[in-house]
Amino acid sequence: MKGMWTFFQTALIFFCTVAVVLAEEAAKAESKEDPYTGIYYIWYALIGIIAAWGVYDAFFRPVE
Repeated sequence: MKGMWTFFQTALIFFCTVAVVLAEEAAKAESKEDPYTGIYYIWYALIGIIAAWGVYDAFFRPVE
């Protein structure tokens, strides 16, 4: 279980970093259209993390 928790923390940090980088890049590229375009990547990453945790909790976590 400790290994899974370490993997989850590492993946969370990685995906949050990638989401922030993509948000900054998108905000620079499309600053004339929608000022909140960059924030969408952060929300998508958060939704993806919650969905991944739900799949793990529903199908892969051992029943205690």
